[in-house]
This record gives sequence, C-alpha cells and structure tokens, in this order.
Amino acid sequence: SQTWVPPVDGNICIHVIGGGGAGGGGTARCGGAGGYSKKNSLAVTTGGSFTVVVGAKGVGVYGTGGGTGGNSTVAGTGLSATLTANGGVGGTSTSGAGGSAANGVRGRAAKRGSNTLAGDKPFEPQNAGPLSGGGGYVSSCTNTDASQKGGNGGIGGGGGCGYIASGSSSSMGGDGGSGCVIIQYLPA
Repeated sequence: SQTWVPPVDGNICIHVIGGGGAGGGGTARCGGAGGYSKKNSLAVTTGGSFTVVVGAKGVGVYGTGGGTGGNSTVAGTGLSATLTANGGVGGTSTSGAGGSAANGVRGRAAKRGSNTLAGDKPFEPQNAGPLSGGGGYVSSCTNTDASQKGGNGGIGGGGGCGYIASGSSSSMGGDGGSGCVIIQYLPA
C-alpha cells in the first residue's frame, strides 16, 4: 500500500489490474488472469490523495494447485467507491477463473495461461509478455526425477501449468504476473 498525491491539477485516467493466478503443479490447469477496472476521467488537484494497493502475483507450488493473485485497489479524493481489480484464481483440478472487478467501466480480464503439449522434449519455460498468460508444460515424460515448471504470466496474466504424467509431484505451475496500477494524466 502506498499514497499517491497528484503533482499538478488536471484530469486523470486510472487503470487497475489484479495479480494473475499461478498455474497448477501436477495438474494440466492454468491460472486465471487478474481483473481489470478503469476510471475513464477524474478531476484531481494537488490537495487530494489516493491510497494505491498493487496485487501480488500468485505463486506456483510443486505438485499442487497454484496460488491466487492479490487484489489491486485505488481509493481516494473524488472517487465515490474504491476501484477494485481482484486477483486471478490459481489452477487446480480446473483452470483458474479470471479475477472480477468493481466500480470501473470494464469487467474481468479474459486471458489465462495456456496448455501446450511438450511430449518428452527438453523443457524451456514459455514466459509471457505484459498482460499475457504463460505457456503451460504438459509432458508424458516417465522420468520421475524431472523438475518442470510452467511459464510465468506477464503483468496481470495467469501462469501456465506444469504437468508430468509420471511424477507430477516434481512439476510446478508458473507464477502469475504481478498486478499493476497506472495513473495517466489526460491532455487538457
């Protein structure tokens, strides 16, 4: 949590993105993306202030469901209600749902990590760019000592799954992407 004080008077646009859920480890299910909330235009002055919370990423865990992303919020002068973008749900036996949003003009983000069949090929994480889900890793590998991890999500994106058909406890879902808050001054 931190406080933001407008440096100049003007109109701002606020974008709020929740943290992405992590992909499942030991399950071929990916994490959900963080929600998205937006305030199109708000007049601000240097006498106002805002409390900003940026949601943490969901963290992948070996052999079990991924962690849920943290909620991002903005509250302050001139806002009638807190802008909230909830974190995406971690992948378990089902793919994680995208985070919901409140008091903005947009609903939840739709993108999440995706599953990609990798077979027994050498593993290379498919990490995502901003606002994208990490690639999943699904393998029929019989090496129970293998330690595989799904790709990490970009800002607000869900993490990819990590699944090895034989020895799934040694696989790990990719982390979700951290949340983000953008405060943008609009042209006069």
